[in-house]
Amino acid sequence: MDKKSELIFIAKNSGEYLQVTGKTLDKRLESINLDEKHEEEIMKEHSFKVIRDKGLSLFGAVGDVISTVLTWNEEVNQNITEAKQLILLEQYFNKVDEQAKGVKMLSELLKNPQGNTLFNKILRIIDDSPPDPELTEHLSTVLKKIIEEGNFEELFERHRYALGQIERLTPQAITIIADYQNWPSIQLGTSISFGPKIKSDFYTEFTQAYSQLKHITDINKLKRIQHSVVEIQNIGLMEAYNAADGKTLCQLTDVGRDLLVYIE
Repeated sequence: MDKKSELIFIAKNSGEYLQVTGKTLDKRLESINLDEKHEEEIMKEHSFKVIRDKGLSLFGAVGDVISTVLTWNEEVNQNITEAKQLILLEQYFNKVDEQAKGVKMLSELLKNPQGNTLFNKILRIIDDSPPDPELTEHLSTVLKKIIEEGNFEELFERHRYALGQIERLTPQAITIIADYQNWPSIQLGTSISFGPKIKSDFYTEFTQAYSQLKHITDINKLKRIQHSVVEIQNIGLMEAYNAADGKTLCQLTDVGRDLLVYIE
């Protein structure tokens, strides 16, 4: 398997990769002879201050264990990071109309100080999460939008703010926002309003209506959707208004609409 194929496999099967690679960690640890008596002798021969200052408690077999664990974790983490980045760029190129133009525009982004900062912000968002195809799909769309708009210096703060909002959201919440055009109207029972704007919670009713629209009945999926709706509402991206027909319309706030531009 070549390097690219290996990274793609890692990105799509990170759990299996960690299990298989974990066997190499077990073998490395098994080869280390843990001599507890020797460790105790080191502790007796040196005062606590010397051990603390010189790090002598990390000498011997225990030090080998720590070094082995950290080295293995660094190797695995590097492979997973590269795999997630590879999938991001692969999805970006799948979205562009012309490959050559896509390469040129990506190059312009990377060579620009503000553009490079935005690109690395996207990589950090990916790196802070386990491999997630849904998240990577959204971020490749965000990357494409930022690249296509160009003018990175002037739009830097706007882009950075949008990325900050995306970083706060789960992939499921981003998906629901991206699907804004399909949000259903809902029927509330008793509710508190200030003018046409609903002040009481509406996430339960929205979750039911949205799940029915998407033909989702699995209880665990319903719980995740409701959690995401609460998330979107709580950070001020979603609000509800009374409609003329007695229904309630859920809408994105101005900040939510600004974010929608990047992910739809």
